[in-house]
Amino acid sequence: MNEAISISPWLATVLNTMAEGVLGMDQEQRITSANRSAEHLLGWTSEELVGRQVSDFLQARQRDGSGSPESGSPFAWLKDRGELYFIEDVFLRKDGRTVDLEISALALPQHDSKTYAIVLLADIAERKESQAALLKAFADRDTLNQVLEAAQIRLLQAEKMASVGHLAAGVAHEINNPISFVSSNLHALKAQIADLLSVLGAYQQAETALSAFPDLLDAINTAKDAADLGFLQQDMNNLIVESLEGVDRVKKIVDNLKDFSRVDSADWQYVNLENGLESTLKMLGDEIRDKAEIVRRYCGQPEIECIASQINQVFMNLLLNAAQAIEQSGTITLRTGFDQSQAWVEIEDSGRGIRPEHLGKIFEPFFTTQPVGKGTGLGLSLAYGIIRHHHGSLVASSTLGKGSVFRITLPRSRVDDSIA
Repeated sequence: MNEAISISPWLATVLNTMAEGVLGMDQEQRITSANRSAEHLLGWTSEELVGRQVSDFLQARQRDGSGSPESGSPFAWLKDRGELYFIEDVFLRKDGRTVDLEISALALPQHDSKTYAIVLLADIAERKESQAALLKAFADRDTLNQVLEAAQIRLLQAEKMASVGHLAAGVAHEINNPISFVSSNLHALKAQIADLLSVLGAYQQAETALSAFPDLLDAINTAKDAADLGFLQQDMNNLIVESLEGVDRVKKIVDNLKDFSRVDSADWQYVNLENGLESTLKMLGDEIRDKAEIVRRYCGQPEIECIASQINQVFMNLLLNAAQAIEQSGTITLRTGFDQSQAWVEIEDSGRGIRPEHLGKIFEPFFTTQPVGKGTGLGLSLAYGIIRHHHGSLVASSTLGKGSVFRITLPRSRVDDSIA
């Protein structure tokens, strides 16, 4: 170890056996000595180091001070001098490579009216690698959490739609059979009543022949008046017609439930989104009609390939949100459009709108502006996940006090997940 300050051979030996690099430095920032570990770290011999400015060995980008943690001279010249000075810096080795070092410097008592410092150098590359590995582990954990969260949302959606599907299948099975024979019986009864009224009409034509039997004719007329036969003849037919209309309405309700949940197929298929909107509106019934006028701006979309039950669930969530955003009465406008590769649906409401600070959070799981107990915060998150699963997009825009627009865009054909 070169010596600017005289040290004993024993101390020189100690310094040369240290794992840390040790430099001597004067107040002009010249290197006055270097131990073997410093030579190893920096790749220069002590003869090449001694007498040169410390700044000569800083990485080029830091040599002008622009990238250095501290402006001015290297190690800022030890600041208050009486305390250890710590800094991390990048040194340039003789072979052109760089080394990250942790520097601990301390001013020594003056010698020959000069101030010197001892500088310890520790390689922190391994520590930085550990830090980088730790940061990557945190990033991987966050990514895994996001994947798990998305999987949980899809599982919740699958369970929800399975429940709706089972309900629809049960309702269809339980109602279709009795409705079928009630409808059949009513049609038969309608024909039989028509026959009965025909026979009754024939008897009425024979009443003129009973003029020779006034007592019998009076009894018949009294019975007809008591039964209000004219009204019965008309009302029986009306009752049958209304009953058949009621049966048809029940059948349509069951069909709408089946169309909404698609119990016959939970797989990808070609469907018409406008029909899906209509079946969802029928399912919601008074929940929508009591709050808003529905304005349709349909373009006559072609069918697209999707999982219909899931897309109908998205429609339901968005339509319910639109209705809830309208406090008294308002308008929900439905628009559709398409091009060669995509189809889109817009659901616009004239409700209270969404605050700007909330707009970026509405698709996050469990985020809700509803009072406690009135919303889970999963509706829009589930809808967003379904549309992403279809390789589409769901975006929202809103003006506070004027309403919101949700736009769903979907590819017209299924996207292969393996190449997406």
